[in-house]
Amino acid sequence: MIDLFLASEYARLHRGQVMVVKVGGACLASAARRRSLARQLAAVDAFGARLVVVHGGGPQTGELQELLGERPRSVDGRRVTTPTALRALGMATAGAISTEWTAAMCEAGANAVGVCAASAGIVVASRRAPMETSEGAVDLGLVGDVQTVDAAPLAAMLDAGLVPVVCPPVSDGRGGLLNLNADLLAASLAAALSAAKLILATEASGVLSDHTDPRSVLSTLTLAELEDLGRGGALRDGMSVKATAVRHALDGGVARVHVVSGTTAEGVLGELYTTHGTGTLVTLERETAPEPEPAVTP
Repeated sequence: MIDLFLASEYARLHRGQVMVVKVGGACLASAARRRSLARQLAAVDAFGARLVVVHGGGPQTGELQELLGERPRSVDGRRVTTPTALRALGMATAGAISTEWTAAMCEAGANAVGVCAASAGIVVASRRAPMETSEGAVDLGLVGDVQTVDAAPLAAMLDAGLVPVVCPPVSDGRGGLLNLNADLLAASLAAALSAAKLILATEASGVLSDHTDPRSVLSTLTLAELEDLGRGGALRDGMSVKATAVRHALDGGVARVHVVSGTTAEGVLGELYTTHGTGTLVTLERETAPEPEPAVTP
């Protein structure tokens, strides 16, 4: 159970800070999951943080792609994006998930507004060249690398007391669309908004030292230690992509990145408002404490 006295001190520390929260598609796969996570994020908003929520939609996109007659393919956690896959992505993320998730956030008490990252030129990307993977050189298709980020529309929404709920795809700058992994999208937005935190909410409880043991959550890591885990083979598929997003965010000036469960009742709140946390905190350098220690006397 969360100590409310201690939580109030953390809330004071976080008040007015921008936090970007990325929510994986699996965390939104059912109404119960959406409701539980929306309640947590609405609480973060009510505590005074300036919240931007980014969501993906991997499982939902895959289902739609199959309905459109094409078998999904991923390489090292990255979707190979054909024109059909891109169509399915837009239908899933900017369509069904955005409306359902935004509605859940509003029901929980947040003034949420759904926004596609291609809107108002928020994110413009260029098509990625073939890249080296575990399968050799692979052309991922209609996948983008970020070229520019204009955070002004999101900042205006925050100033108006709104919670932007952002999804891929992104603009290619020429009237078309490209797929951009939602973890990387969130990292780019966090850097552009000078966010204090990036929170990656996923099915896992955090970064695991042993990918076969869900109990092997590492509570704190430096970026160098995270990358050592990757080189050692401990980060698989989606977590490998998340490690890239963590690096982008930290290199972009975000002080703290948290990897937490988005499917448990207090995964996010327990990470942000307790001293022990629930997931993994990643920073550039080793810190003596995850946050400045609140002084509180119950």
